[in-house]
Amino acid sequence: MKNTPKQQINNNHNRGEIMKRAYGLSRVSTINQEHNTSIDHQREKISQYSNLNNFNLVDVITDVCSGSYETRDGIEEIKSLIDEGKVDVVLIWNTSRAFRSMIAFSKFYEYLKNHSVELISVSEGIRSSRKEGEMMFGIMCSVAGYEKDLIVERMMSGKIQKVKNGERSFGGNLPFGYTTESDGEIILEPTESKIVEYIFRKSNKLSKNKKLTPIKRTKRLLKLLKSRGFKYRGGKDFQPYHLRVMLNNEFYFGELNYGDVKTPHNYPTIISKRMFNQVHIS
Repeated sequence: MKNTPKQQINNNHNRGEIMKRAYGLSRVSTINQEHNTSIDHQREKISQYSNLNNFNLVDVITDVCSGSYETRDGIEEIKSLIDEGKVDVVLIWNTSRAFRSMIAFSKFYEYLKNHSVELISVSEGIRSSRKEGEMMFGIMCSVAGYEKDLIVERMMSGKIQKVKNGERSFGGNLPFGYTTESDGEIILEPTESKIVEYIFRKSNKLSKNKKLTPIKRTKRLLKLLKSRGFKYRGGKDFQPYHLRVMLNNEFYFGELNYGDVKTPHNYPTIISKRMFNQVHIS
């Protein structure tokens, strides 16, 4: 008759042995997995391994979800137990069953290492407390780094291609004067876009006054904005750095910049390129 984890604990205590406190981590994508990767199968193998190695198997925690998730209930539960100092060893049936993503595995393994908790892959016979096991898990983490670099490269490649097509696909706040519709389409914000146009028009006019230094032009423009009740986002008064960013933003006349890529974009413009260039002739 096979021992359950709790029966095993009692048996080991009865023998008076001081054992490492172990927790198992099993995972299946759905509750109806095939037998060779089922929850019961993983729990049984983890339990047998613990019994053979005299571990105090406190529990086997199960995740029913995709193995690519970095945040999973089972993993978070084990982390909480580790933070409380209740875990010496974590047992998994095998690495690919517990983690479909090497990036997710790498983060979990690093967490265990930082807390001096041993990781054991039962079916693969890999133990992080041994040199060869540490090397094998290290190789897996290197694969994770390569996998992460590939993902970043693909994302960057996709973003750059979209930029070349005139699409603003990267993060960050939209320039003042723009907003998005419910479907994500970038459109003009009526009030803000009129302020942007006013700023460029007045800045162009002030730049023709050679008696005004750049600092005095900025102060004069800020005063004009305040007198008209024009506000920046959040109801804030315009500051010099707001003007500096806006007056140097080529997005307003139709150019999209991302890294080394410059291309015309497909969104509404607020000023002409001629106006932009006139502001910068001084």
